[in-house]
Amino acid sequence: MPENTRFKLTIGILATIALVISIYARFTPMFPGDLSLILWLQSSDNHLMLSAMECISFIFGGWSAVLVVVAAGIIVWWRVGKLEAIMILAGGLITLVNTALKLAINRPRPPADLVHVLSPEQGNGFPSGHAFFVILILGLTAYFIFINLKNRVLRILALAGLIALILLTGISRVYLGVHWPSDVIGGYLIGGVFLTALIWFHRTWKAHHSWQNKQP
Repeated sequence: MPENTRFKLTIGILATIALVISIYARFTPMFPGDLSLILWLQSSDNHLMLSAMECISFIFGGWSAVLVVVAAGIIVWWRVGKLEAIMILAGGLITLVNTALKLAINRPRPPADLVHVLSPEQGNGFPSGHAFFVILILGLTAYFIFINLKNRVLRILALAGLIALILLTGISRVYLGVHWPSDVIGGYLIGGVFLTALIWFHRTWKAHHSWQNKQP
């Protein structure tokens, strides 16, 4: 199967799944298993765990997230190239779409009478902005590392670290009681659609310019 076809198929599948669960979330305050999973996570109640989850959540939200985008953009520009840095910054702007999605879906966050809300936040819950952000920005950074870092050990360590941060960010939002697990899954899926589209754009751009450079 040609690469372009694979990307189109992947984007189509992710977008379809994201649309279905977004519509479901619009009319359902929680998905089956949401409550039991959040209560299970919150059963690990200790100060160290709470501090770690608050720290991770803080880094990838609000103005801290802006600094993450800028820092990632600078590092990628320095080590990879201008196009890739611009794509990181574009990814940061794309995450603003999440605000519109929250308003359109209008799903409330977990209520304090059902879960422990350890870090109260305002606004709607679906999709998780933190999950959307990390899957797009850290996912894009991981892609650039994967195709450019030659040292296999360093590449594996960097990718493992980024994947761990992506997963821990989602877990932190559930643990703190500010999102249902399905909010996080929705953020990952919708962010994944944009991530796949950006990777497709990058590969197409590189292939096109590589072909042009080979012309006499």
